[in-house]
Amino acid sequence: MRAVVTGGAGFLGSHLSDKLLAEGWDVLALDNFITGAKGNLSHLAKNKKFKFQKADVSKPLKVAGKVGYVLHFASPASPPDYLKHPIATMKVGSVGTQNALELALAKKAKFFLRRSGSFSATRRILGTRQSHRATRRL
Repeated sequence: MRAVVTGGAGFLGSHLSDKLLAEGWDVLALDNFITGAKGNLSHLAKNKKFKFQKADVSKPLKVAGKVGYVLHFASPASPPDYLKHPIATMKVGSVGTQNALELALAKKAKFFLRRSGSFSATRRILGTRQSHRATRRL
């Protein structure tokens, strides 16, 4: 099974990619690095089932090959990021969701939307990993 993970270089997207790869999936991660980090994916570079494509979900998405799932996790995920990138945050949640849905429709893939908001991305729910320590000012 092949999944496209938007926001693949973010905290949630990179962990989701790890999990899917551990279960034998092929993963294509998409990210524009507005808040995601290349370092979140560096450990996957040698995995033959993992591919990365730099892409902005606010623009139409072009993905070659079959896709079983589109998992839309792209979004700046902390209050400082919302303040730093307010327009991009709104576009990811609206236009980006539409583009991810259109990709799923074109590929006849199942679609999953991560609800944006601090509850869904809180470290109280997710925990932390040594390489992903983050600080937040609330």
